[in-house]
Amino acid sequence: MSLSTRSATVHRAVLISRVVGFCVYVWAFFLPACREVATPGGDAPDVFQGSRCAWITLVNTLNPEMWHSRNFLAVFSGWVNPLILLYLVFLLFPKFRWPRRILAGAIVVFIAGTWVFFALFPLVPLIGHVLWIAGILLILAGEAFGRERAGSEAA
Repeated sequence: MSLSTRSATVHRAVLISRVVGFCVYVWAFFLPACREVATPGGDAPDVFQGSRCAWITLVNTLNPEMWHSRNFLAVFSGWVNPLILLYLVFLLFPKFRWPRRILAGAIVVFIAGTWVFFALFPLVPLIGHVLWIAGILLILAGEAFGRERAGSEAA
């Protein structure tokens, strides 16, 4: 397989990964994302849809009390979605390769913060959260392959 054929194949695979990842990512907002831990003899735990979780965590960025408690990790998870949108905009401009990679790293760190928040609060991740993460990882997977096309981006 020639280098140009391999490069075209990798580019196509990255594009497909990002498109599928974006579809899964959007779909996750309509599914149950997390629920409270069930307690024996208690009420049924609340289940939160992905879009509700995203809204609550993003809006609470403006709440100063959130920043002075362990809940600040939830605020970080709320910023994953705007960072993903910024990342997707940066994909349109090849010269933003390094800012895009920095965003990808920040997104991964904020996702880890979400999991720490789940452990501290405690919340149980559900299918919406799992698909949200899977979609994000599919979108970001192209960064692991270096340059998308040889010679197409400025260093």
